[in-house]
Amino acid sequence: MASAGQAVKRRPERRSRSRSIAFSSLARAIFISNMVGLLILVVGALTLNEVRRGLIDAKLQNLYSQAELITNILASDATGDGLIPTLDIDAARRTMRRVGLPAGSRVRLYDLDANLIVDSAISDGAIDVEPLDPPVAGPETPAQGSSEAGSVDDANSPAPRYVPPGEAGYPRPERPRPSSRPSQSLGERAEAAIVSAVRAIPSFRQRRDRLRRNIDQDVRRALLGDPVIGEQYNADDSLIVAVSLPVKRVQAVLGVVTLESNDVEAILSNERRALAPIALLAFFMTLLTSLALTLFIALPIRRLAKAAEVVQRSSENRNAIPDLSGRRDEIGDLSVALRSMTAGLYDRIDDIANFAADVAHEIKNPLTSLRSATETFQHAKTKEQREKLLSIIQNDVGRMDRLITDISRASRMDAELARAEGEPVDLEKLLTDMADFYTQTSADDAPAVRYVTSDEPSQVALVVRGSGEKMGQVVRNLIDNALTFSPGGGEVRVRVRQGQATGQGDNTDIAVLTVDDDGPGIPPDNLESIFDRFYTERPKGMAFGSHSGLGLAICRQIIRAHKGIIRAENRLAADGETVMGAKFTVEIPLWRHS
Repeated sequence: MASAGQAVKRRPERRSRSRSIAFSSLARAIFISNMVGLLILVVGALTLNEVRRGLIDAKLQNLYSQAELITNILASDATGDGLIPTLDIDAARRTMRRVGLPAGSRVRLYDLDANLIVDSAISDGAIDVEPLDPPVAGPETPAQGSSEAGSVDDANSPAPRYVPPGEAGYPRPERPRPSSRPSQSLGERAEAAIVSAVRAIPSFRQRRDRLRRNIDQDVRRALLGDPVIGEQYNADDSLIVAVSLPVKRVQAVLGVVTLESNDVEAILSNERRALAPIALLAFFMTLLTSLALTLFIALPIRRLAKAAEVVQRSSENRNAIPDLSGRRDEIGDLSVALRSMTAGLYDRIDDIANFAADVAHEIKNPLTSLRSATETFQHAKTKEQREKLLSIIQNDVGRMDRLITDISRASRMDAELARAEGEPVDLEKLLTDMADFYTQTSADDAPAVRYVTSDEPSQVALVVRGSGEKMGQVVRNLIDNALTFSPGGGEVRVRVRQGQATGQGDNTDIAVLTVDDDGPGIPPDNLESIFDRFYTERPKGMAFGSHSGLGLAICRQIIRAHKGIIRAENRLAADGETVMGAKFTVEIPLWRHS
């Protein structure tokens, strides 16, 4: 009987689980690590933007209030008392001198013709001229009216007046020259470089050009009665906020007050310096996350790639793929898949080499017999001898034909299994249909094939995912093998039940399919070797060469492709020693479908 043997022990392996990207630990690590640094930068940028916008709005509101107060004072004190309102220049200058401005602010006053009257930036050296008190006469004091007195009569004393710098012989006061600027720190130089780079961006440059200040245009608009308020940029690209309001008496516009502040950039610079620690934190977080991604993702993948190159160069390094199965993420799954793929490829290469040697050996036997028969045929003297030699030649040709057919089928099996699309296969229905087929087509004196219902009904449907055609081929090969060695009147029984995988550690539900017979059993030493290619053991009375020895090997090949195992054993009597027949067991994981 073609004996059945135990299946080759499989290497323990971790099954690669298909993870949704939403539940991937590696994807979560990548997103979280990158989002932390990005979040810090975004929060910092939004904070600075809000500070800038709020600062400008507050500045504009403050300047508008101050400018409105100044225009109201000018309208009250410097527009005369006549029926026709006019702007009193001297009174307006005196009023403007009394205006207290915060640091970084500048105020200007224009008349109705848009001429500049007062500018706080150049009026600091103005001098008020007032007469001195009359001198007291004394022994050394010249009398009044003396040519040496040089005094003026009280009645002719001029009224105090405002003398701008440079008028009436008063020199314009020289502004103190700024001392040499202190050397900038590294942070200040970095800030200046960043600001310059940002200013060079086309969109920012276009915005500055759009808000470029034209004070003449602002004054003319204000003279028409329209207030001008907003942020503007000077020719040197410095940011200012300015307000231009008309000076009115009732409805008559008499001039324009322009109030501006140029300390916004300084305040924003201080805010940027305050945000520098946040930027540094974001930089270091980005650096750390990049290093983490490099260490935990890039380097392992690089190791796997280099190991794959090593494996490709030499078959002696088939175990060079590092084992990263301890990582519970996609890289660990990739390592398991690469190691499994490498082992499978080299096993296939070894199988091909062994298969070629086995094919050569198996074909060589009938070829040798054919050559001997043909050589002897030339020397045959009787008709009986020639007929016997012809019979041998025909048998060898038939044997070679069966060998070539089975070898071709076995060689195509891997490709067919790879191309086959997985489909649900109901094992109970498959075995029932197979048993009915053999019952209807077998001879009366042939062993019977019977499907035996399990005593313990399964709690789930005994459905596996794979190729129904290939699973049917496995069942046919096992039944044909059992029928070959079953005695006349014997019986071949097929069963299937639910079971649990052993040695996997995950309690996987499996389908356990068995085929047993009433034959002589399997030699204990051949329980494993019967699954080798071209292994045959003929029953008594069967012609030599009627089997190629590939049936059980093909069964093992198909079952392995379905992630299952196949093994052979003997059925023993109650005494534990008497062999009652052979038994083949197939274990395949059940299909878990939602």
